Amino acid sequence: MDVYTALRDRRSINTMDGRMPPRETVQRLLDAAIWAPNHHLTEPWRFHIIAGTARESVGNAIGDRLEFELDMNDPSCVGEVKGARRNLLRAPVVIAVSHVRATDPTTDLEDYAACCCAVQNLLLAAHADGLASKWRTGALCEYAATREVLKLGDDDRLVGFIYLGYPSLSAPPDQRERTVPDVSWLGWDS
Repeated sequence: MDVYTALRDRRSINTMDGRMPPRETVQRLLDAAIWAPNHHLTEPWRFHIIAGTARESVGNAIGDRLEFELDMNDPSCVGEVKGARRNLLRAPVVIAVSHVRATDPTTDLEDYAACCCAVQNLLLAAHADGLASKWRTGALCEYAATREVLKLGDDDRLVGFIYLGYPSLSAPPDQRERTVPDVSWLGWDS
């Protein structure tokens, strides 16, 4: 697939059928991810693959922990726990991407950016392989319960969850257009 076509046509897909991509395909996506640019070749990314029955086990472990952390008399907290239990079931394979935070603020920002580039590589490779994908952040990335279940240290930052699978036939294509970026051309005559 031409890279420009992949960039224009790749979309986040919410609805996936239940087929699990082969492990070799997921490994190929990870191999593509690690070719992301990273300053000083720090290779900061860490990948945590959650597939099959582990998705339910991990979701339930996070939900169980949240029941002790949140006020379960608050209806919004009940919804949070339910969401934590089911979010990882949205796709047959979920990849949590993390990195160890650097003590130097500049290096930390560069490492986070490198992980974001690795995620984009992974998403483009998934698209090229005919897979559906979606990058999710939000509350699930922030829960202490998630950090505990994934065995993340205090210095680890969760960059997001990548949902992978095959697109559902009922998934409509995304027809949204992008806006023209604000660009300043310095040093160009025309």
